[in-house]
Amino acid sequence: MSDKTIILKVNGQEIAMVPFVQKILINSIEAVTKELNGCPENGDIEISIKGSKE
Repeated sequence: MSDKTIILKVNGQEIAMVPFVQKILINSIEAVTKELNGCPENGDIEISIKGSKE
């Protein structure tokens, strides 16, 4: 894998991911952000999804 890292946390607990899943998430997120106007390339990306705990 490259020098990029990705961390997935659910309710504060880090979730382990195999390299294949890490690569899919990194590539998908980078592809989406590259299409956004004003989004710099090669920067750190932070995503937080919050929802109800039903």
